[in-house]
Amino acid sequence: MKRLMSIIAMLVLMMTMAGTTSAQREGFIPVEGGTLSARMDSAIRQNANRGRFWTAYSFDVRPGLCIDNDWNGGVISRDDKTPCETRNVGVFALREQGNGSVVRVEVYNLDRRRQYSGYPVYWLGRASNNESLDFLRGLTTQDQEKRAAEHSVMAIAFHDDPRVDSMLEDMIRSSSNQSIRKTAVFWLGQTPGHHPFLGELVRNEQENTEVRKQAAFAIGVSRDRSAMSQLESLYPAVNSREVKKQIIFATSINNNENDGVDFLIRVAESDGDRELKKQALFWLGQKAGKRALEALGKTAESNDADTEVQKQAVFAISQRSKDESVPLLIKIARTHSKPEVRKQAIFWLGQTGDERALEFFKEILK
Repeated sequence: MKRLMSIIAMLVLMMTMAGTTSAQREGFIPVEGGTLSARMDSAIRQNANRGRFWTAYSFDVRPGLCIDNDWNGGVISRDDKTPCETRNVGVFALREQGNGSVVRVEVYNLDRRRQYSGYPVYWLGRASNNESLDFLRGLTTQDQEKRAAEHSVMAIAFHDDPRVDSMLEDMIRSSSNQSIRKTAVFWLGQTPGHHPFLGELVRNEQENTEVRKQAAFAIGVSRDRSAMSQLESLYPAVNSREVKKQIIFATSINNNENDGVDFLIRVAESDGDRELKKQALFWLGQKAGKRALEALGKTAESNDADTEVQKQAVFAISQRSKDESVPLLIKIARTHSKPEVRKQAIFWLGQTGDERALEFFKEILK
């Protein structure tokens, strides 16, 4: 047993030394103290009258996150093709000299080398979840710089702690800072199980419009299988045109491609609001697939549709690949009954630089 305890102690020492070596290699200044707060105070005293500086500490990061990673000079995002998980992460707070007030908060991958804007970094070691969450929560309630407060919310969301979700919900319910609320909505949407809460935000006509839009977006970007069906059910329950537009956008980016196209087609064909029909047509134009192109062509060629909506459909068609768009634009330019729509098709044909468009122009000009 003594031998086992000695081995464990040695491993702990080696891990501590590895962390210290890493900090020293990067040029960090180690700070001693019994608590995170004490170490922060010590760093502020050590840096008195020396300009801006960082205080930094590591924390228990939530599994499955890809944070501040670099691959061949580009940032990797976590997806199915390039799985990535970052385990060695730190909270960095940029502070003013003298009183040490926080002007910026960042979450950095500690395995990457960087210059930290040329400011010294005081290394505070590892913080407990209680210490770290209390510090960050305080930054969201104080009169902080906008970036510092919003990034503090992000840092909270990255913690591996069961209290995080309730903290984010509390910010959304009680904060008077709408930027804080929007940020909390986004990060709450990145973890499963919160769609009912987000849906209520979207439905609430008394809620801040930007917060409602952020909630719709958070549902759309989530990988939850129920996301698309929830967006579809929210659409008729909402009166605000701006929120409805955001729901349309959220369906266009959801990973349920087939149901998203179905929804956009229904809005484009049957919604009574011209602006919403145009919005759906625009996002249909960004989607790949034969069905989406057919829906655009049907709207653009119809003699009964609203002229402005048809012009939007022509624009959406023009955003497709040339092999898809040019033949249909030529057809509209030749045969459509409305001069305004034909003119729109001719204009966008002129932007393609395609040989087929050139032949068409030669034909009509002669």
